[in-house]
Formats: sequence, structure tokens, C-alpha cells
Amino acid sequence: MSWTADPQALEQLRQIFRGTLSTNNQERRLANDALQQAKLQPEIENYLFDLLVLDNTAKSDIRAAAGINLKNSILKRDGGNNTNAVVNRQYLLDNILKGLTSNDNMVRNITGNVITSLFSIYGIEGWPTILPNLLELASIQTNHGSTHHQEAAMGALSKICEDSYLELDKEYRGERPLNFLIEQFLKLLENPNMNERIKAQAIHCINQFIPLKTQSFLVVIDVYLMRLFELATTLNDQVKKNICTSFLLILESRPDKLKPHLDGVINYCLHLMQQDSNNEEVSLAACEFLLALCTSTTTDQDKEIFINKLKLILPILLEKMVYSDEEIFLMEIADSKDDADIADKDEDIKPQNAKGKDARTSNGTTTNNNNTTTTTTLNGGISSARGSDDSDDSDDDDEDEDDDDLDIDQWSLRKCSAATLDVLSENFPGEVLLVTLPILQEKIVSPNWPVREAAILAFGAISSSCIELSRDKLPTLVPFLVDRLHDAEPRVRQITCWTLSRYASWVSEEAHEGGEYANYFQPTFQSIVSCALDKKKVVQEAACSALSSFIEESDSSLIEFYLEPLLQHFAKCFQTYQRKNLIILYDCVQTFVEKMGYDNLSAKPEYINTLLPPLLNKWEILNDNDTGLWPLLECMASIAATLRELFAPFAIPVYERAMKILSDCIQLDQQCHTDPSIEAPEKDFMVTSLDLIDGLIQGFEHHSVDLIQQQQPTSNLMELLIICLEDYNADVRQSAYALLGDLSIFVLDPIVKPYLHSIFLGIGNEINNRTYSTYPVYNNAIWALGEIIMRIPFQEVESYMSNLIDLLIPVLNSSDIQSTVLENAAICLGRMGLNGGAKILAPRLSEFIVNWCSQFIYLVDNSEKETGFTGMLNIISMNPDQGFGGLSNTQQGKKNFARLLSCIGNYNEPGQELQHLFMDLIQNYKVLLGDDGWRNQVLSHVDPEIRNKLQLIYGA
Repeated sequence: MSWTADPQALEQLRQIFRGTLSTNNQERRLANDALQQAKLQPEIENYLFDLLVLDNTAKSDIRAAAGINLKNSILKRDGGNNTNAVVNRQYLLDNILKGLTSNDNMVRNITGNVITSLFSIYGIEGWPTILPNLLELASIQTNHGSTHHQEAAMGALSKICEDSYLELDKEYRGERPLNFLIEQFLKLLENPNMNERIKAQAIHCINQFIPLKTQSFLVVIDVYLMRLFELATTLNDQVKKNICTSFLLILESRPDKLKPHLDGVINYCLHLMQQDSNNEEVSLAACEFLLALCTSTTTDQDKEIFINKLKLILPILLEKMVYSDEEIFLMEIADSKDDADIADKDEDIKPQNAKGKDARTSNGTTTNNNNTTTTTTLNGGISSARGSDDSDDSDDDDEDEDDDDLDIDQWSLRKCSAATLDVLSENFPGEVLLVTLPILQEKIVSPNWPVREAAILAFGAISSSCIELSRDKLPTLVPFLVDRLHDAEPRVRQITCWTLSRYASWVSEEAHEGGEYANYFQPTFQSIVSCALDKKKVVQEAACSALSSFIEESDSSLIEFYLEPLLQHFAKCFQTYQRKNLIILYDCVQTFVEKMGYDNLSAKPEYINTLLPPLLNKWEILNDNDTGLWPLLECMASIAATLRELFAPFAIPVYERAMKILSDCIQLDQQCHTDPSIEAPEKDFMVTSLDLIDGLIQGFEHHSVDLIQQQQPTSNLMELLIICLEDYNADVRQSAYALLGDLSIFVLDPIVKPYLHSIFLGIGNEINNRTYSTYPVYNNAIWALGEIIMRIPFQEVESYMSNLIDLLIPVLNSSDIQSTVLENAAICLGRMGLNGGAKILAPRLSEFIVNWCSQFIYLVDNSEKETGFTGMLNIISMNPDQGFGGLSNTQQGKKNFARLLSCIGNYNEPGQELQHLFMDLIQNYKVLLGDDGWRNQVLSHVDPEIRNKLQLIYGA
């Protein structure tokens, strides 16, 4: 398409961009207003393109500004793979490649981003020439040795492969673009004259497709591995880094292909970790492969490879756990500004996510379902998050992001080495100790603090091995670590807190069981408590986290002794801690309150008077839109649930504010869908508000009806809750269903009943639309359904029952669903038989009785199990024979009934009424089946120990 810019208009646009970059506020404001007007012109994208690509007279910053605006315009304007859209941008599509041949590095990079944006809209079908053209440009070698255009073309291809890898693996008109792409990438790797930076990018492109296990890659995997082995001797760092990433991805997707070469690959990675010590990216990629390999080591053959290599691997890992010179330099700068009395800046506080209401388990408690990748809470310790395979695109400056390259808390070679040591210690405890202990015993007393610190970190990483096989070393190690809490170096004190937390189970066990070293608990615990008021914030954070670990690991009787001192200690921490460490403190207080429980905390009025004022002070200081509220709301929720009526003086204002935050968030969320100028609220405000309301409901139980009704009708909890049950955010729905379940337990009739229709539809949709990742949500939905269904007359739920059963039975019979979901589904189906639902379930009993028994046989004895079992006995009574698949005339039916008997025999303490029901069921079936059928065809399938128990208790 031919198009020519109006020179006057182009000059005017050039002047506008000069103005937008001016240091004069007035000039910049006028220029931005003019730019907004210019963007309304139909040909603005062509003008922006000319400024970016063709205008060699303009400065780089003006061309870059034009390019960034062009990219944003492409993404915001009328995209879509339709004829008109393609025609309107034909000038761009025909000429954009020229930008990749520019002499200006910034122009080349931004052109690559523009190409990626165009491809994301038009794809293969709308822009079929782009991939062949980019590959052709990447292959053209110039006589004068410049590779700028090749690298720019490969950079654009890298971005396309990163963003559109799924689209490239689809068929278009009988052909799969990925076949062609991978073939061309391999040719680039084979070419001995090709620049190594191009080869690095070609490997990066291929790496995007390895996890897909696509046939396009699998047919050439052997050839690709040979290319990698040939390139392994390269001097180019990016090639080496991307080769290691390839090995890792192949290990995760097709380990069988890598296993024959494993010995050589391990040696290669160890060589890179030692030889490339000046390039942490290469060493990190090599170490990440070792981490993935030891994590996936399962067979004896795999273990044999590792055992033979441990003497080589472990010393290298220990060496790489020492802070680098650059990290030490950055820490010295950070620590000079880390005094406890220096307020945190907003940029110092990384974004926090609310933990949310955990999924309900079948015993009525909660279990954490947050998918985290860290193995500890300490930034200086271990984190197992793996970095991505970044393309070599260091000049991409169209994104206005903070530079995290100097962040000492990010994933690093040190952390990866420690995580690898941790996993190896789990897999080969004896062998790891044999190699590491002699080295660490020397290093841990080093006068060089980074060496000393790394040795302490390593002792934390191998803690499980030490506790299991080297307990004789712990009586010496633990006091030494306690002494190191007074080390002059803050980073040594920091890591020592973390390492001691890894040995909390041993210290607590010795004290609780009156072991030989029971007297270790007091000095260890008190030293950590003291460290939580350290003058350095990094040490405070580590100590507070370690204190949580000790509280959690210890028997409550040990912590009770420190109840009052800990409360006073927390009060001092609230006076001292800045915003960042308050997050850790809230979590520690929550752990403490849950461990102590109502009985301990209610023993003296001064306990509550010491605990609550600091929290309520923070509660009053923080604004409703302050993200610092999230951890505070979570902490308050736990405290309200634990303190029960002791929280009554604060309940009304706390409830009203939680409702206000929830209501405002919902209102703002609805408004932003119709008004783009309104920024969407953070969903975590909704999550934490719901959790706090839930904590109040759990605490006040049946009395919470007064709390709820005193604010209606100005703010109706159930109406807000129904909206939350339909929210697109899974965390919101998860917390909403947890609250629904507790409301159903305590205030079903006055609060929940009027909304049953919407509730049942919501639960049905949640189960029907379930995915693997949303299991915490539909697990809570099923749990809440069970709580409702057992408390409501059958006639009020009859019209919904069949549909809900149709949804629940497939869940219970699934083989790829988490166990807690299966348990809740079994309980819910059982409870459906309590109030008249048995007549609907009875004809379908044979469809799920086997899996129902599989879930109930080892279920914890509690009220949920009891109600589920009682309802199931009602169901069985309405279909005593065919419910088991033909009990009277088939062997399978008798085996199925034997499973039920095993469940009864494993029930240790059924209530008196349920015990009578078990007795009646057993006696009735003995009569039905006769002595021979009962003994030889049913009881013979029951474990002898359980059979004896059934005989003793129920006369079986």
C-alpha cells in the first residue's frame, strides 16, 4: 500500500513529541493535550510509524516516544482479524520491517514490540508473510559484519514465540507454522558462520515450545539435543544460559530423552557453575537444572547417578551459597538505611496478597491452598521459585518498569544452591551429611562473615537430615546458633533466626517430652523473642517469622508459660515495627492467638487489654483503601473467632467497617465496568472483609444474628454475599462460600433462607464449571451445601436435589480431584439423606457407594462424619439390596457391603444413637444374608482386626 505523509503535519507531530519530553510542566501539559487531539486523526498510526522508522533527522527519544504511542494505539484501537482492519493498517504491515534495519538500537527494539503487537491481533491468517520475512532477515549475513538487523529480527521472533506459542502450534489451511519455524531455527543453529547471539535467540525461541510436548518439536528432539551438545563449548554466555534452560525443559517434558546423556549434562552444569562464576545468570541457569533434576529424581537408577556425583556437587553448592561481592555491596547500602526507627518507604514494601479463606477440610478446619513457590518466609534463606528463560533483550525500554536487577531479595544463585541442597538433603540424607558436615564445621566458625553466614544457611537447608540422622550434633549446634543471634553482622543474625526455625521441631520435642535437652527451649525461644526487637529491620522480620515457627511447632503447654510476656512483647513490637514488618507481626500474633485459644486468653482480663489495643490502634489509623489493612483484617478475623464473647465490646464497629469496605469495593467494581475512568478496586479488600465477617460469625455463633440484623436494611450482608458468590475472582468466591457455610451453621433460618434459590444456583454453577485450579472454591461450595442441606426441611430443597446430586456424584467418582474435595462431596451426599432426601438418593446408591466408603473409611471422627454416616444409613435403608449392586445375588455386591462394614469398624467413637443404628444395620443384614452368606461371603472380605472389632462391639 502506498501512502505519503503530509510534511507539515509530520513536523507538527514532531514538535508535539518534543513538547511532551520537555522539562517545563506547562509546555509538557499543552503538548500532551495536543497529542490527545492528534490521536483522534484516522491516519495517526501511519504518522507515528514514519516518525519511528523513517525520520532519521529526529532524535532517538522522539522516535522512541512515537513508537511507544504506535504500539499502544495498535493494541487499543479497532483490532481484530477482519478485512477492514487489515486494510486500514496495510501501510504498517507492508513497511514495519524497515525499522529492524535501522542504525538506531532503540528504534530496532521498539519496532520489534510493534511487530509483536500487530501479530497478536492479526496472527498467521491476517499477516501470513511476517514469519518468513523475519526468518529471511535473520538469516541474511552482511559483508561488513554487522548483525544488528539479524538480532532485531530474531528479537521480534522471540517476542512472537513468547506471546503466541499456542497460536503457532495450530494448523492453518492444513499446515502448522511451528513445523516451519523449528526447522528454520535448527538451520540457524547448524550454520557455523551464524553469529552466536542469533543462535542464543534461536534456542530461546525453541524453548517456548518444549513444555507443549508438541509433535513439531518431538520429531526433532534428538537432532536438537545434538545441536545443543555441539554448541556447549561456545564462549557466548547467553547461548550457555539458554542451553541449560533447554535441558531443564526437556527434563520436565521428556526426561527419557535426556537420561542417556545425564552424566555429561550434570558435568556440564557443574563446569558452568565453577567456570562462569563471574556470570551469575549462566551459573544460575545451570544450578536450576540441578535443582529440577534432584527434585524429579525418583528411580534407583536416577539416585545412583546423583550419589556418585554428590562429592562434586555439594562443595560447589556450598561455595555458591556465599553472598557475592555485588550482593554484599548492595546489602551494605541497604543495611545502612535499615535501622528500626527509619520509616519504610512505599517502594520498600512489595505488593502483598491477602491469604484468603483457606479451603474447608472435612474436619471443619481449614487448609492452606495458596500456590506458593517459596519454601520459607525469609528473603535471606531459601526460595524455590524458578526464573523464566529470558530472551536477550536488554534494550527493551518501552516498558516503564522498575529495575529489579539489583534487588538482593530476588531469586539468585545463592538461593537456588540452597534450595538444591535442601532437596538433596531430603533425598540422600546420609550421603549429604557425610560430605557437608566436615566442610560446614570449618566454615561456620570462619572470621569472614559471608562464609560464616552461608554455613549457617546450609545448616538450615540440611536440617531435616540432621534431625533424622545426626541428632548427636544438635546439642552442640543449637547453642552455637543461639550465640550467633548476637553476631555483630545483621545478616548473620537474620539467617540464624531462619536456621533455628528449621530446628524448632527438635527443640520443642525435647522440651515437651522431657528429653535430655529439654532445658534448651527456654534460652532458644527467649533469644528469638529478643531478636524480634533487633535494631535492624531485616533481623526483626526473620526473628518474628522464626517466632511464628516455634509457636506453631511447640505444644501449647510450652507457650502457655510465656503467654503474658509474649503479649507484652507483641505490644512493644507494635510500637517499634514499621509497615513492612507489621505484616509479619500480624501473622505471628494470629498464630499465637490460635495456639493459645479461648481458655488461655480468657483466664485474665489483662490478657485481652494487652492484646487488643495495639491492633485496634492500627485499625483506626489505617484508611479503608490502605493495603496495610489486608494482613490486619486477617489477624482480626482469627482473634474475633477465638475470643468469642470477649470480643463483643468491639464487634459492632468492626463489623460495620468490614461491611463498609466490602460494600464500597463491590460498588466500585460495578462502576468500573461501565466507566473506564474508574480504577478497579483491589479484590483483596473484598477477600479480607469477608474473612473478618466470617471470623465474627464463628466467634459469636448463634448470637451473630443480632450483629447482622442491627445494620439491616441499610447494608444487607446476604445481598452483598450473593454478589461475591458470582465474582470472577476465585479468591473472593472461596472466602464467600466459607462465610456462607458458617452463616448456614449458625443463622440459617433468619439470614440465609430467603436467598436459597440464588445460593443453590451459584453452588450448582460452581461445581459444574469446576477446573483443577478452582478446587478451593468448589470445595468450599460443597462444604457449605452440606451445612445447608442437613438443616433444612426436604420440601424446601426438593426441587434442587436431583440437579445437585447429578453434579456431586461425578465429583465423588473423579480420580483427579483433591482428597479434601472428595471427602466433602461424600459428607454432603450422606447429609442429603438426613431430612427426606434419602428417597431420591436411594435408587442411585450403587453409582457412588464404593467411592463413598473409600472416603469415609479413614475420615476423622467428628460431627461431620457422624451426620454424613447417619444420612447414608437412611439412604441404605431405602435400597438395602440393589444399593450395593445386588447384595443378595452378586459377589460384587457383598464386597461392596464389606467396604461399608470396614468403615463402621474404623469408626472409633460413634455417638450413642449412631452406634445403635450400626447395630441395627448389622443385625438386619445378618438375617437377610443368612449365616453362611454373612460369614463366608461378607465378613471374609473384611480385615481380621476390623472383623474382631465388629464382633466385639456389634455382635457381627
